[in-house]
Amino acid sequence: MFRRLVVALMLLVSPPVQADEAEVLAEYWQSSGSLPPQYAWSVSVSIHADRVVIVKRCKGFDKNGPNCTTQRVTADAARLDAIRAVVAASGLVETPAREATDFPVGGGSSGGTVYYDGTKVVLPPFPAEPDVQRVGTVLAAIVSALP
Repeated sequence: MFRRLVVALMLLVSPPVQADEAEVLAEYWQSSGSLPPQYAWSVSVSIHADRVVIVKRCKGFDKNGPNCTTQRVTADAARLDAIRAVVAASGLVETPAREATDFPVGGGSSGGTVYYDGTKVVLPPFPAEPDVQRVGTVLAAIVSALP
């Protein structure tokens, strides 16, 4: 009897499955770098395969504080297909991008991740010179998918 009560309580307390848990197609982030807290900012984006886009903008360095806002929007299906096509054409699935060995410290940056056919494709903020164009093309496709 006690076990049933515990299970029932757990089901009542468990949060419902939301779009946040849908398959993620792409993630994108951008930050201002090492500025004083009053000027620092960051943006993180999750694009889900069900077209849900979650955009989180924060001021300062706290990524979960009161200076963050979250927005949910819907992406155009054709733009998600474009991300998939660009990733496939980039060759990043077969030959991942390498990170540069010499990169600026303290400045702003952006990067991301794409999940393509079960493969995690990392888009480093400072790719090695031969990979700059491939990574940039995929990042541009992600940004263009944002409503």
